[in-house]
Amino acid sequence: MTGAEHTSFTDLGVLTDQFGIDDGADIPGVRATEIARKYVAAFFDLHLLKKPQPLLDKPSARYPEIKFCAPEAMTCR
Repeated sequence: MTGAEHTSFTDLGVLTDQFGIDDGADIPGVRATEIARKYVAAFFDLHLLKKPQPLLDKPSARYPEIKFCAPEAMTCR
């Protein structure tokens, strides 16, 4: 997730925003939480419930902060 820091994947990102504390992230805590929830839910729906998840197939215009990387090709899109 572009602009994220370690705290962006926890509730702390939202709290630091509310208290005006700089956690080093370039993405607001609420936005980071929304994105993380969507992608984690899609991951579990795909792997546990065997439901197709188009969100995990390619980049989404709704979540431009997410980059899809191919380590073997050393590319991200």
